[in-house]
Amino acid sequence: MIMRTRNHSGILLLAACIIFAVPAAGHADNLFRLFPEASLSGLYGDQINNKGGDFAGTLVAGFYLDYTSAARYASLHYDTFAQLFAHNSQYDRAGEGQFVRATDEENLSPTTHLRLDELYFRNSPTVAGIATSNQGPELNAVAAELLLANDQASINQFGAELSHSWGRNWSSEIGVHQETFWGNGSNSNNNNINYGESIGIATEYHFSDRFALGPGYRFYDSRSTAPGQPDAETQWPFVKASWQAMRNLYLEGMVGVLISHVQGDSRQAVNPGGWGLLEYNLQRARLKLYGGQEPLLVSGLNGAGGITRFVRGAITYDFTQRLTGNVGAGFDELQANGQGIQQDAQLISWGVGLTDRVNKWLEAYVRFTQLRRKLTNSRQFLFTGSQYGREGTGNYIVVGFNVSAEAFRWSWQ
Repeated sequence: MIMRTRNHSGILLLAACIIFAVPAAGHADNLFRLFPEASLSGLYGDQINNKGGDFAGTLVAGFYLDYTSAARYASLHYDTFAQLFAHNSQYDRAGEGQFVRATDEENLSPTTHLRLDELYFRNSPTVAGIATSNQGPELNAVAAELLLANDQASINQFGAELSHSWGRNWSSEIGVHQETFWGNGSNSNNNNINYGESIGIATEYHFSDRFALGPGYRFYDSRSTAPGQPDAETQWPFVKASWQAMRNLYLEGMVGVLISHVQGDSRQAVNPGGWGLLEYNLQRARLKLYGGQEPLLVSGLNGAGGITRFVRGAITYDFTQRLTGNVGAGFDELQANGQGIQQDAQLISWGVGLTDRVNKWLEAYVRFTQLRRKLTNSRQFLFTGSQYGREGTGNYIVVGFNVSAEAFRWSWQ
């Protein structure tokens, strides 16, 4: 079974049209805005698919639109890109990579809120993601999986969260999440599809406006179409806490136990699970640290179950009102069990960058990123082993600019 790109893009765009075509009730002004956007950049990398150094030019084009009312905020973001290489023309791509994201935040009542989020990302091979992503060098889970993927790979995510406040002290939330990860390149191993879904519930008691604590539970189910790969399940009971320690310092985290089971195996694996977040803001500087160990909803490896360990950090500093610098680093380890062996993939990234806000619609930037990939203990895999070997390091310099301006605005009551 091979999932076609056009089907997913059509579903997402149809869902977005439904979101915008049915405005929520409300007496306040309704606002609709459209922002066309484009980006042009030049890149040099010393490792382009294990073919040595090369230069590339990348053009990104798309749009962002949103709808705001008293009861709803909805948005749709779409981008596609073209990338041309100076020497490795076999990696030239145009229109094969797309990014689509649709969100809908509903205020169902003063105490009940619903959030829907749909993301589809089809990434072409080579280093297109490095040139086009607005992620810092610390990346995120989606970018890490795509950068580890061999040849062309795609990811589709859907999430829904419903939260309710029971009064002054108690609040609860329930959420569901679905994810699909597949390859659509020429490598036969890439045609396997990984599925994952989870459901969770949590309740918190707010001791004050600054501190909250409460229990929760999540259930994860993962499966793969790869031959001989069993389904996997993970249960995660946890305790979650958030603390506004001071005006500029915020801490949040959760800790619990991961109880995992692979179909056909009578044994259960028990591991610690949790994550932590630290945010510290000064007048000009912002620090963010995030890390932990969680169930592997979708791995990209040819095994359904497992865990992921990650650490990400970034510091942003405003030299002036226009000039901003950043430095960041990230570590992602994806670990899955399949065909009786443990499969691991690691991605380490770090980098620095400068961004100059020339005016309200033009932004220029320069950044350096280093990526280290490592693959171990795998006979069959979807990751970069066939292109980069079991270990590979790439250094990339990107210079470019972004353009985005409000082209249309419509408000009514």
